[in-house]
Amino acid sequence: MKKYTSLAAAIAALSTGLQPNAGLAQQRELVMEEVVVTARKRSETLQDVPFSIAAMTESRMRNSGATNLESMSANIAGITVQNLGPGQSQVAIRGVSAGQIVRDQPGVKEQVGVYFDESVISLSLFTPDLDFYDTKRIEVLRGPQGTLFGSGSLSGTIRYISNEPEFDTASGSLEVGGSSVNEGETGWSLKGHLNTPISENVAMRTVVYQERFAGYIDALQPNPATNQPGGETKEDVNDGKRRGFRVALKIEPSDNLSLTPRVVWQEVDMNGFNRQDTFNILANPFTTTRPAVTLDELEQYTQLEEKFVDSFRMSDLTLNYSFNEMIFTSVTSYTDREIFVRRDATALTGSVTGDSFGENESVYTLDAPLDDTTEVDMWTQEFRLASDNAEKLQWVVGAFYSDTKRKYDQSLLVAGFEDNQSNSPGRLPNDPASKDELYYSDIPYELKQTAVFGEASYDLTERLNLTLGARWYDYEEKRVFTSSGIFAHLGSANFANWYIPGETQANGLSPRVLARYDLNDNVMLNAQVSKGFRLGGISDPLNAGLCGADLARFSPLAGEFDDETVINYEAGAKITLDNGAGTFNVSAFYNDI
Repeated sequence: MKKYTSLAAAIAALSTGLQPNAGLAQQRELVMEEVVVTARKRSETLQDVPFSIAAMTESRMRNSGATNLESMSANIAGITVQNLGPGQSQVAIRGVSAGQIVRDQPGVKEQVGVYFDESVISLSLFTPDLDFYDTKRIEVLRGPQGTLFGSGSLSGTIRYISNEPEFDTASGSLEVGGSSVNEGETGWSLKGHLNTPISENVAMRTVVYQERFAGYIDALQPNPATNQPGGETKEDVNDGKRRGFRVALKIEPSDNLSLTPRVVWQEVDMNGFNRQDTFNILANPFTTTRPAVTLDELEQYTQLEEKFVDSFRMSDLTLNYSFNEMIFTSVTSYTDREIFVRRDATALTGSVTGDSFGENESVYTLDAPLDDTTEVDMWTQEFRLASDNAEKLQWVVGAFYSDTKRKYDQSLLVAGFEDNQSNSPGRLPNDPASKDELYYSDIPYELKQTAVFGEASYDLTERLNLTLGARWYDYEEKRVFTSSGIFAHLGSANFANWYIPGETQANGLSPRVLARYDLNDNVMLNAQVSKGFRLGGISDPLNAGLCGADLARFSPLAGEFDDETVINYEAGAKITLDNGAGTFNVSAFYNDI
């Protein structure tokens, strides 16, 4: 097993005056930091939220070495991350998961909602893996959060909460880090932030970072002369880099109005995948027609260079206006994301061309790069109005709209195939696929969602509080599935069969009931029933040529599939120990999926 070690040091602090570390001061006082969260769209301490929530503050993240979602998950119960590499990890909360990771199903929606402050950044198959530097805290809301956070928060919600620009102090930081992997490479990181007051009511905060990831997976290569195992070994092929910046302005023209425009950009560029091949049909110890190969731990067999590039851009504007003991909030966001994935599909392709089609070795071992391209343009708008007082009744109401265009292309281009194949079916007339393109698909999606939501909390007594909430949503999805090539689904030469339109829509209600009872100032009991949902979609057609045996069984399932829902029953307690020196929080839940 590879061992990972890292070292990070803040080597400069730019401010009007050096201050002692607040975290150390709190440790000396033996009083835990009181964490303020906004899990219910209003500020309250973590211990006052009547359901299961975890929050890692900036100091805790720094002390634990957490720099991204995967490293954070090791310190929070109930959350797991399947590590497929930066920008590709899949998150599950409380075990609610699809059970598999399939990059070829873009129509399947996410199960964990991810937010950057108030803006939605979730994307199924590709969870954004933003760097934590200069992040105020990470909130993990366990259990369905459909009432306030909508679709995709089926099992929970993760929220990045950034540090806001400050008006009164110029400050900055610079951090240099290093890492090494046993029997692998070394990595490094350089990160910094600068807070700049521009005037009494305008400030800017800038964060810049760059990081090199150390590789530790070795890839065995074929002999160029024979295209069989026996070539060189490429070491540490899963190395890469991540770089990005965030720039935010905060403008307060008056005491009751604030505007925060922001731009976020990040690019992840990986040279391979952290995949270990347990078995490869082109390189294994059981073959009798090719040199036998036993792959060691953390080794893979590839014939070509794999790639993953993720370019993420987001611009958003948050407006807050206070009046008559209420706060009006508007959040407008635009996300532009481009993802390119190249995988070595030579073994998969050879299992079809060599077995189903009966081609010889020189054909079924041709390099087969499978290229996936994802382009996303997403607009979201949320308006909400919330109480801003200390009365018995606290409430929030709002409306949400999103318009997403997602385009997914896939291409399997096997150079030299058509000139050398003898048994494979030929391309059909007017086939959209190009020469040697065994499979081609183009799937543009249009997804629109409208929702209204509200939640109210009322103190029935000094000790008992009841919360009622609900979200109504209306959703529409359209797409045109285009595929061609000899691996495609079509079974006739009818040109129209290459283009299969699809459309689905759904609406529903997602309620939540919460109860809180304070036994005393240090012990709070809570219980809830809540519903979360994940939007349905349109099934992809089966490949009639290669999956004929499955047609009879699965054809009745073709067409639309409904929303997935979770009903969560939960009870728990939050206990503060020794005047704030510690906390003990516990919850028990039952999910009906």
